[in-house]
Amino acid sequence: MSAVLRHRTSLLVLAGMAGFWQILSMIFRAEALPGEPMVPGWQVLVTKTFLSLSDYWQGGLGVESVASGGRPSYLASFLAVISNSLDTVIRLYTGLFLGAVIGTLLGLAVSWSGWTRRIVELPAQFLRTMPLLAMVPLFQLWFGTYFIGKVAFVAYGVSVIFFAGVVNAVKNVPQIYIDNARTLGATKFQLYRTVILPSIFPELRSTILLSLGTAWAAELGAEYLGAQSGLGYIIVYSEQFAYLDRMFFVALLFTLYASISYAIFNNLSLRLLSWAPRAGRDVLVEPKGIGNALS
Repeated sequence: MSAVLRHRTSLLVLAGMAGFWQILSMIFRAEALPGEPMVPGWQVLVTKTFLSLSDYWQGGLGVESVASGGRPSYLASFLAVISNSLDTVIRLYTGLFLGAVIGTLLGLAVSWSGWTRRIVELPAQFLRTMPLLAMVPLFQLWFGTYFIGKVAFVAYGVSVIFFAGVVNAVKNVPQIYIDNARTLGATKFQLYRTVILPSIFPELRSTILLSLGTAWAAELGAEYLGAQSGLGYIIVYSEQFAYLDRMFFVALLFTLYASISYAIFNNLSLRLLSWAPRAGRDVLVEPKGIGNALS
């Protein structure tokens, strides 16, 4: 299947899903509260729902907040979406970066020496088995509602995934690469820098994609308890007043941002893997399954 045909098919599927949602909103007319449909149609989301998001603008840039007596406006709604999205994205990518670094270092420590393996492996495996969402209240009690608490929670969720991915990727490095480097006199630091790290990156691609999804879920969970800004903050207050249309609108924003992050990393990783054999890159982009083999 060509790339153009594949993209057109994906767009048709998305259009079909959007159309099904619109039909469902016309059939299912129940309301959570008077004027608050359980299944809001697109005409509601882009008008009434979007305008209502001006409630979450804190004021500034010449636009008065609704809480201060300002009138709801599309400009205030736009600023509210941008400011809260920015808060969420900053927390998420800070936690994602820290979690990736910590998880990678712990994963490499398992293969560095026998002593580091004994010190790191059991505690890391124990933390990896703990349910992520069950840790949300604990992190809130430990760190309160501050920025560091939300970043730490995202970093925790990402680090355990990176740890498992790095450990598995290092185990799959061909032994001949390591033997050749040692024969040429490479030190342990040189071995990891020039052989281990480049070799594990293609396999870590799936780990990073999985971590991106976990990071978005962890960020939503972190903001769900006590956040004073961010997209999760909007969902919390919308839930309290049964504003299902606002909750669905924010869910769409999460989906959009996550999709953009996947697309950016996908293109970046393919550029970084330009040195890899062509067959390996084809497997990473589109695994050859039965359907492809028959086509």
